[in-house]
Parts: sequence; structure tokens; C-alpha cells
Amino acid sequence: FLTSRSFHDDRARFDPAVDMKLRAVLLLATICVAPHVAVRADDACADETCASHLNDLRGVLANAEDVADYVVRLRRELHLQPELMWTEHKTSAVVKRELTAMGVSFEEISAPGVVATIGSGSAPVVALRADMDALPVTEESDIPLERRSQIPGKMHACGHDGHTAMLLGAAKVLKSVEPELRGTVRLVFQPAEEGGAGARRMLEDGLRRATPPIESSFALHNWPYPETPSGTVGIRDGTIMAGSGSFEITFTGAGGHAAVPHKNVDVVVCGAAAVMATQTIVSRLTDPLDSALITVTVFDAGGDADNVMADTARLMGQFHAVNKRTLEWIHGAIVKEATGTAKAHGCEAAVTFTPVLPDGNVREEYPPTVNDVKAAALASSVATGMFGAEAVLDVAPVMPAEDFSFFAEEWPSAMMWLGAYNVTAGATWPLHSGKYVLDESVLHRGVAMHVAYATEFMSTGFRG
Repeated sequence: FLTSRSFHDDRARFDPAVDMKLRAVLLLATICVAPHVAVRADDACADETCASHLNDLRGVLANAEDVADYVVRLRRELHLQPELMWTEHKTSAVVKRELTAMGVSFEEISAPGVVATIGSGSAPVVALRADMDALPVTEESDIPLERRSQIPGKMHACGHDGHTAMLLGAAKVLKSVEPELRGTVRLVFQPAEEGGAGARRMLEDGLRRATPPIESSFALHNWPYPETPSGTVGIRDGTIMAGSGSFEITFTGAGGHAAVPHKNVDVVVCGAAAVMATQTIVSRLTDPLDSALITVTVFDAGGDADNVMADTARLMGQFHAVNKRTLEWIHGAIVKEATGTAKAHGCEAAVTFTPVLPDGNVREEYPPTVNDVKAAALASSVATGMFGAEAVLDVAPVMPAEDFSFFAEEWPSAMMWLGAYNVTAGATWPLHSGKYVLDESVLHRGVAMHVAYATEFMSTGFRG
């Protein structure tokens, strides 16, 4: 019996596409007939079944390596034409083009969202998700000019182009072994992650009612920070990302000549006091062990005349918390501080938690992203089998938010970091920076994680 690795070592003898399919068929066949043995980071294989399982997972990684060039090419195509939330029509067209070329069936849900289906059409069903939208950021990265965003003021500064390309790579691998899959994979290409709650909309528009029903979901996010260097992945059970919300406070006073402030009602002083007052919500009213933050990011008042006091002032910002109840409590705390400050300064205050963005969209609130214990263990197990125990990191929760949280509230799910910090590749800038660079050398690892999570879940569920 030839192992998957022997196929990989001798693949020069075969046509690459045929080689990938033959190797994957053997890997999946072995999973189907052999009892599952969970591989923990601190355990070594002690029997032939465990060794066979490790070969299966390493074979999945080899299959992912075979589509690495395809994934990089797609990612670069998508990077040139970034689209903001709910406008990802060209991106969606690329997704449909590639799925059609593979012979993969798909449907639109929450257009421009796309959901593709690969497998038997029967249970168990697992969802793999990638977000597609870009950010209103001007690209200033050091990559060659011809590979930078071609759309002024828009950039894939969060790596969603890479996420989409990785999921298409996973589709290519899964389609090559579709007859052998022991269940169904839904590949969810989601719009509007950057504030538009596209995940929630897709659930409402039919994803939660899909038949047979989805039983688990998995997603990756590239993570270009020193704690997750390229070649690693990060995972934890429980809360991995905070929830977030936005606020807008409008103070109304009485403007007039700057030389007679005593005859006016000063909204600038009121707004400045409110900025400071909101900081005490976290520092003095929340448990120090219950991570939360409130950040004022916008303070507008008046026009350009330096001798005119404004009638209104506007504050905008965000609040984040790792505990959902704390997130909900912050609403009332912000209202209380805003109205109290306004009263103290003779102003009126209006607070909204659904501010309208310049593009007309409303920024939605996201709950914390909470990884299911068994789903996180499954993701950790397959990552250990493919990459080695030293590459699988137990990470701490972070304060940014993700709308994959809506999927995680619906099904047992896992969000994993794909380590992407690489000094040599220039991938050291943070997410949402105009200088952000995605380390393309890790993309095949993301493909492997998608494929391995799906095939392992369909073969064993959360047993093991």
C-alpha cells in the first residue's frame, strides 16, 4: 500500500492534477476505514492507525501545496479591484467564474454573497467561510506598483482577498475528491464583514434554513502580528474575539460669536467633557478582569471660521467587550454619560448606536466570537497533524470583532488565526493599515486547514 507521502515524493511521475486526485482519494479512503485517533500536541503516535491518520493530514497539506500557485494568482487578481461592503460584485463574479470552471454548483444568498456546495448532498454538513470585502483605505504598501490596488481610496487592507482565494483553493481540492466525501461542504463567500453584518444577513436570507442543515462552521483570518509568525496557526476555545458596537453622540447648544461665549452654549466644551467622561465607564465602572474599551474616533464641531462657536458637536466612536452582557450594558452607560454631561453644560444630547456611514450603510453591532470547545479541539488536532505541535499556538482573546460571531452563535464553530507575520516578506504592518502586506507563502496552509477541518468533521464529527 502506497502512502500519500510516497505519492508526493514521486509526483514527477504523474500528471499533477491526476496525482492530487489519486492522493486525496487514498487519504480519504483511509479516514473512512480507520478508527479516528485524536492527535494532541503533546502526544506521539503509538500505533499504525495514528501514523496512518498523520499521513492523511500531511497528504492534505501536500494537496494544498499543489494549488498554491493558483491561490496566489487569484489573490493578486482580487487585490487589484477591491470593493467595499455590499458592492463586491466583481469579486463575486470571479468566485462564480472559478466555481463554474471547477464544475461546482452554487447559488446567490444575500447578493453578492455566494454559497457553493460540494459533496454527497447529505449529512453531515460543514460550512467553510471566507469574507470578500475591502476597506476605504489608500494603499501605501511596498509591493510592486502593478500589484497594488487599482482603485483609489480602496484596499484589501484586511486580507479578505487572500481569504477568498484560499477558499477557492479549498474548493478545487475538495472537488477533485467529491465522490469520496462522506457528507456535504458549503463554501460561504460572504460580503460585508467590515461593519455590514453580512454573516447575519446570509443566515436570515436562507443559510440557517439550508437542508440538510449545517452542523459546524470554520473560518480563518490572516494574523500579521509577531505573536503568530508565518508558519503558525493560533486557536483557543471560548472567546477569541471581542464584540463591538458603534455610537454617535450629537450635542446641541447655541452658537454665536467667539468673543461672547457667555451669551452662547458651548458644544465644544461639552463634547470635550464627554470624551473624558466616556473613558471613566471602562476605568471605573467595569470589572478590571472583564476586558472592555470605549474609543472616541471623531469629534466634529462647526466649520472653518475661528471666530464662530458652533451650534452642534458630534462624537463618534466604538466600544468593544469580550463579554456579551458587558457589551449590552455599555449602551446604557454611554447614554447616561452623554445626557449627564449635556445637562451639566446646558446642552441637549442625542445618542444612536446605528450610525450611518458615508456610503449610506449602517455600521452593525457584532457579538463576541466564541469558539466551541469541540470545534476548536478539532481544528487544533488537524493543524497539529499537518504542521506539527510547535506550529499550533494557544492564543489570547483580542479586542477586534468579527461577524463570523453570528455563525458561531448558530452552530458549533471555530475561528483560527493564520500566522502571517514575516519580516522577509515585508508582512509586518497591522491589519487595516495602508502599508499592510499579506504574506502569500502561507496561503496554501489556509487551504489545507479548510480542507482538513471539513473532511475530518465529515468523517468523525467531534468524536475522538
